[in-house]
Amino acid sequence: MEAIKKRYGRVIDLDKSPNAVIEIIHNYRHLLDEVAGPDGTGGGPGGPPPPPPGPARPDVGTPAILNLLLELQREVRALNAKVK
Repeated sequence: MEAIKKRYGRVIDLDKSPNAVIEIIHNYRHLLDEVAGPDGTGGGPGGPPPPPPGPARPDVGTPAILNLLLELQREVRALNAKVK
């Protein structure tokens, strides 16, 4: 922590340096690995159990997303025309 405070200061202004958090994670991630421990759990109790599986969802692929975007674009154009 002291190395991070020395390099970036006690308070990080994200307006002045928006990439500071990314740099800190990149440069000091090894410290997080040490805290997490060898199994990645940090030694604490486990989290809640995963939720039960729900109904199967169809995969949403690129074509479906593009079709939704085109539909949204048409709706925005129609609303824009009404406003003008």
